[in-house]
Amino acid sequence: STVLAAACGCTVAKAGNRSVSSACGSADVLESLGVVANLSPSQVEECVEKCGIAFMFAPVNHPSMRFVAPVRKRLGVRSCFNILGPMTNAAGAQHAVIGVFDGDLAPLMAKALKEVGRVDHAVVIHGVGLDEISPLGPATILEIKNVAPPGEPKVYEEKTFSFDPLDVGIPRCVVEDLKGGGPEQNAEEFRKVLLGGDHTDAKRDSIVLNAGVGCYVYGMTDSIADGVSLARKTLETGKATELLQTWVEVSNDIAKK
Repeated sequence: STVLAAACGCTVAKAGNRSVSSACGSADVLESLGVVANLSPSQVEECVEKCGIAFMFAPVNHPSMRFVAPVRKRLGVRSCFNILGPMTNAAGAQHAVIGVFDGDLAPLMAKALKEVGRVDHAVVIHGVGLDEISPLGPATILEIKNVAPPGEPKVYEEKTFSFDPLDVGIPRCVVEDLKGGGPEQNAEEFRKVLLGGDHTDAKRDSIVLNAGVGCYVYGMTDSIADGVSLARKTLETGKATELLQTWVEVSNDIAKK
């Protein structure tokens, strides 16, 4: 969904890692697609400037985490580091979409975001058994938004609401419709999902939903529904596929310098 959000016009700095407590990490998939995932912070900045999207590999941006990774791998279960990761975006992003695997964590994470005071607009999402919005069912969204004038200390408005994909014309699916596999399989599925055209399925619907939320939080649209509409139109044009190829080329060119 980050590629689609960037194709819509958002500037995206995605933080992620290789597989630690799951079957496949975002870095694994991106590397299978041909994206260079382990760029240095200065290279990430250059990549964002050139194509509007970049990946921030956790061991590079948070080198001390290399001591934790083997322990997390051996544990093989979610831990506090699954919560810390999304909260420590090294780009200092002012707009953030964060997913939580347990709905009870949303207020805790929102409070932490407000205390740090970095973000201007953020949402913390808990879906139906997932840490994102999906066609499986309604998602609970906790939204915080800075309403203070520019330059003034941040003052946050907070609200919690439910968002149902049915309200934007996206039908229900079952979890099997969204399942992936290893890095190569997921990379191939990702390429298919980004293809232009008006065909759809549960996976395409899912990235449209999440990119739509990203467009709303970034300020591209005034509502999630409008964000979903923008994401759908952008996906159908094939711009997301074009951007993915550009990202592959730019990240490799930068890595060779």
